[in-house]
Amino acid sequence: MAAATLKLGRQTFVVIPQGEYRELKAKASRNGKTTKPKRRLTRQDRGDIAESMRRLAEPGRISHEQLKSELGL
Repeated sequence: MAAATLKLGRQTFVVIPQGEYRELKAKASRNGKTTKPKRRLTRQDRGDIAESMRRLAEPGRISHEQLKSELGL
């Protein structure tokens, strides 16, 4: 079956057989042209971030940059 076009409203769509669609999709993924969705933060990640922010806010803590400058690195 050849590709057919379908017009809905003002948009035109191309209709192809399912087998051809799967072949095109597999070929695109092998070439690495697919876009990966951004990774969402898990509950554990959000907790780790909150804990690190609390620890940085504790008195007596110094930043890495400040430590390097004090040690002369």
